[in-house]
Amino acid sequence: MSDAINNARAKLQAAEAALLDELDQDSRRSDGSGAQERRREEHRQRLEDNVESCQRELLELTKKAKPDA
Repeated sequence: MSDAINNARAKLQAAEAALLDELDQDSRRSDGSGAQERRREEHRQRLEDNVESCQRELLELTKKAKPDA
């Protein structure tokens, strides 16, 4: 189980790093067309969703590893 938890932590760290990188890059970009901004927002939302998914996965694995007594 610890391998699964470690893998989930690594996935979460990678997802968070990807989101932070996108936010950093976005802060340096000039405004684009409406279509560009929509695509950027959709991409950012996918990254945020991935972080949330990884958080849920890690929480589930952690709960299974430490069941309530």
